[in-house]
Order: sequence, then C-alpha cells, then structure tokens
Amino acid sequence: MLTLRRLEVEGFGPYADQAVLEFPDEPGVTVIYGDNMRGKTSLMNAIRYAFFGEVHGRGDRTRRILTACNRDLAAAGIYRFTVGLSLRYEGDNFDLIRVVTPKVGAPENDEDFTTTVALRRGGIVLGPTERTALLHAMLPKDVARFFLFDGELLDQYAELLISESDSGRLISEAIEHILGVPVIRDARDHLTMLALKASRASAKEASKHQKTEAIGNALQEANDIREAHKQELERKNVELADLLAERDEIETELRRQEIYAVAIERLDTARKDRKRARKIQEAKASELKVAMREAWRTLLARPVAAAKAEAQGIAKDAVARLVTSLRVDAIESNHCRICDQSVPKEVGVRLAASLPENATPTRSVDYTGMTALAWTSELDGFKQKDVRAEVRLVSEALRQARIDEAEAEGRIADANKTLEGHDPDELRRRKTTLTEIGGKIHAAHDAIKDEQKLIGDQDAAIARLTRQLENAGTPELAAFQLRERVLARARAVFENAVERYKAELRARVEDSATKLFLQMTTEKHEYASLSINDHYGLTIIHKDGRAEDSRSAGAEQVVALSLMGALQANAPLRGPIVMDTPFGRLDPHHTANVVKTLPSMAEQVVLLVQEGEIERATVRELLGSHLLKEYQLDKQTARRTLISEAR
Repeated sequence: MLTLRRLEVEGFGPYADQAVLEFPDEPGVTVIYGDNMRGKTSLMNAIRYAFFGEVHGRGDRTRRILTACNRDLAAAGIYRFTVGLSLRYEGDNFDLIRVVTPKVGAPENDEDFTTTVALRRGGIVLGPTERTALLHAMLPKDVARFFLFDGELLDQYAELLISESDSGRLISEAIEHILGVPVIRDARDHLTMLALKASRASAKEASKHQKTEAIGNALQEANDIREAHKQELERKNVELADLLAERDEIETELRRQEIYAVAIERLDTARKDRKRARKIQEAKASELKVAMREAWRTLLARPVAAAKAEAQGIAKDAVARLVTSLRVDAIESNHCRICDQSVPKEVGVRLAASLPENATPTRSVDYTGMTALAWTSELDGFKQKDVRAEVRLVSEALRQARIDEAEAEGRIADANKTLEGHDPDELRRRKTTLTEIGGKIHAAHDAIKDEQKLIGDQDAAIARLTRQLENAGTPELAAFQLRERVLARARAVFENAVERYKAELRARVEDSATKLFLQMTTEKHEYASLSINDHYGLTIIHKDGRAEDSRSAGAEQVVALSLMGALQANAPLRGPIVMDTPFGRLDPHHTANVVKTLPSMAEQVVLLVQEGEIERATVRELLGSHLLKEYQLDKQTARRTLISEAR
C-alpha cells in the first residue's frame, strides 16, 4: 500500500517560491482548488517527476528539463528546482528528493543539468540499486496513469471498446499490468524462450551428426532468422509506442486548448477576410479613379445644354433679323440681292404685309449671329456621359469593403485577446505534426504486421524441421527433444492459465465497476449494469438488456471513473488517486454523485479542482468527514503561483 504524506516543490513550473502540501495520514480526500490550469498540472507533474525523474507535458511524452524551470527565476539566471516527496509504503516511511542544478550559466539541453536523487527510509539513504527497485515497486511507470490522471482525458478509455484502437491496446496492456497479469505472462514468455533455447540446442546437436546435419543446420538458421525478426519487431513496437505517445500528447494538448484552436481558425478567417476587403478596396478605388476621369462631363451636361440652347436662340434671332433686313431691302429697291432679280410690285406688297413693325434693313454685318453659330457648332462636339450610376455602384462597393475590413479587424482583435499568451503558429505546427505522425503510425503498423508474418513463417519452419528431427529418431537427440517437448507443453499450460486468469479478472472488474457506476450515474432507473469486453472496455447495459450505443461525454467520464475505482479494488498494487479536473463535462447532479463516491474509490484521494467547477461549500457538504484538508492555488502572475490552506 502506497500513500502520500508531503509534497514540496521549489523553482518547479509556476512555483518559484517554496510550496508545501501536507497529506493527512488517514483515509479520505484532500481537495486543491486552483484558478489556473498550469498550477494544477505542475503539481501533478511534480509527483510524476519525483517518482520517475521525467518532466512531462500533456500525455505521456517527456519534455526537456529546462521546460520545468520557473520562468521568472530563469529570466534572472536561476536554473534550479527541487521536488521532494514523503510517502509511506508497506508500513515504512520514505523521503524521496530530486534536486536539479545547471552545469553552465545558461543551460539549453538536458546534458547541461545535473540531477541528484536520494531515497531515505527512516533517515537511512538507500543505494541506487535498492532505490530503483523500491521506486518501481511503489509505482511502476506504465501503470501510473491509473493513480495520476487527468479527469478531462477520461474519455480516452472509450477506446477500450474499439478492438483495433492503438490507444485502447496500450491502455488495455496497462490495465493488465496493474492487475498482475504480467506475472503469469512473463512465466509463459520465459518458457517460450527456454523452448527456443532447447530447439537451438537440438539443432546444434543435430548438426554434429551426418544423418541429421542438414536438418540441424537448417533449424539453426531458422532460429537465427526468427531471432532477428523478433528483435526488429521489438524495435518497431518501441517506435510505434513512441509515435502513439507523441500523438496522444498532441491530441491531448489540442483537446485541452480547443478554445484556442477555434480562436486560431477565427483569426485565420478574419485575416483572410481583411485581406480580401483590402483587395476589393484597391480594385474599387482604381475603378472609381477611371470613372471620375469622365465625371466632369456629367457635371457640365446641364450648363452645356443651356449654353447650346442660348446660342441656338441667338443664332435664330440673328437669322430672323437678316431675313427681315433682306425683305425690307428688296421692297425698297424692288430688287432681291439673294437671287439678283427684280421684285414685282405685287410681290413687294405681299412682302411688306409680312414684315414685323418697325422693320428696317441692316447695312452692317451681324457678328453676334455668327458667333452664336460658332458656339453652337463647338457645343455640338461636346461628348455627354452620365457616370452617376457607375460611380454610385463603385462607391457603395468601396464603402462596404471598408466596413468589412473594420469588422475583420474587430474579429482579429477578439481572437488575439483569446490567444493572449499562446502561440498560434505552435498550435498550427501541432496540427501539421499530428497529420505526419498519423502516416508514420500507419507505416509502423504495416512493418509490425510484416515482421509478425515473417516470425510466423519461421515458427512454421522450425516446427517442420523439429518434426523431421523427431522422425530421424537418433538416440543422440532423444534427451534434447524430450526437454523441448516438456517446455512446449508447459508453455501451453501457462498460456491457458493467462487466459483463465484474465477472464476471472474481467469478471471481478466488471462487478466492481458496476457498483461504482450505479452510485455515480443519475440514470439509476434506466441502467442495470456495465458489461466488460476482452480489452476491459465497459458498455452501459439498460434494464431491458439493451446496450447503450451513444454515450454522452459525461457518461464516458462516469464509466471511466468506475473503471478506475474497479482497478483499485482488484489490483494487487494499491495507492493514492490524484485526479486533475474530473468535472469539466459533468452536470451538477453527476458531479455531486462522483464527489460522494470518491472516498470509496481509494483510501487516499487528492482532487485538483478548477475554480467554478463546483462550490467549496458543496464539496464540504458532500464529503463531510471524508474531507481531510483543502488547499488554494493563488495565481500571482503567469509565472508565479502560491499555495496556501483554504479557509
């Protein structure tokens, strides 16, 4: 049994100053309230660092030591941090401390730091070998996820329902580890290794005798080839595990920063809209410039028409005066100067009757009329063009483009405000990297399948050659072959034992998880139980026997929490549950049920709660005497957080 007693950090993450958390040495719940995500995450990472000496980000990927150094202190040239953890294990008290100091003034890589680690039992410092063995026994690294976990990522356990899921396979393997399956599986694998060694020994002995030399050599070669493919398979599995861990880290970070991802998309869209609006403005400004070249014609259209009418009137009057003058002259002289003919008396009388009053002949040239005719001729050459409709349309488009630019600027400002303190380019790179990793994972899967097929081919060849040796029936090989058969049969026995033990474990986990689930769900009148599959995935079963096939995000979290509690109840390894923000997707009723159930999930529970998820008064009322202690994380700046006891 493992329990936490005290955590002390200094210079780690946002904890520039010494921060201390005391955990009561009795069953119950300690609640830590935080107003910033980084403060809570850093406490979880400090515990991980104490046990494993690795700096973690989101997910299982490790980060550089430099990323754990407090940024305020680093800015002042101080690159040092301490993580101390006091705990009780199997009745003994231990103090675990890790101190990180720089070797150079401005470290950049892990090689630039020195890490000192010490594990004391009752004040006695243990040696490196014993320390390593004890830390692995206290909290094996590959099962830490079931003791130190992020409540907002509990929906990952839905992957256990998907048989071909990579994440589900990794979680399933970790579950089997915490339940003790590897003990029997390791025995099976050890017998497999001994059987292969026996096969090699048989092959070596067979190669010494003329009758079986060829078969023995072929069997040795088949074993060598199989071993080479096995090593390559192991290498590919490690490569795949690293890729999956990297993918999980990026996906986790993207899920955690979903609001920022949305803000980035809005920022990108707003920038594109602003760019488009500016291009439209440039285009419409050019169109308006062209249109305005002829705008003066529109402005002069009326004055020109009026001037033309005036000139035409003047010219008409001048022509009328000229005609009258010619008529008067023709009457007086009885001769027409236009046609150079005499005007008869009776014609003269008619002309006199048509004359206006006081009509007299004009003896001088009428230049006014001539000028008016010239004006009229010039004004006739004026090209009229009405660009008002065109200018109106272009101006409206230009005005709208300016409005669109201003609106896009507002959206850019809003997105930048949301993204303050975050690097949009880094999030974009993560998305691109995620796509690239997906391709590498696919390639690694294909390579693993190829290696497994090649190993299967060699197993078949080894079995065939072994039968040929047995058929040869040479007395020299009898003892070797007997040993090989005994080991093969023993391996088959352990293979069956592994499957039977796993079946029994699944039944126990299913029963325990069902009890916890029915305590936490608000749909007790609808749900009957949980059903477990071969990968430890849990399905909700209705009272009518129907399986629930469309669980909500909140239901996913409740099922995952039920699995966590069931593993604690059935695992040989017992320890604390340190849970970060489990209520993000739960409604108030589910949240209340989960809080009330926490004390029954493990003897020691440490709950990291984001402010606003649940009221402190509610926590105190729900937990009652099970609430042992409360702490408050106070964010001073983005780089400095203080810890104090809550009041």
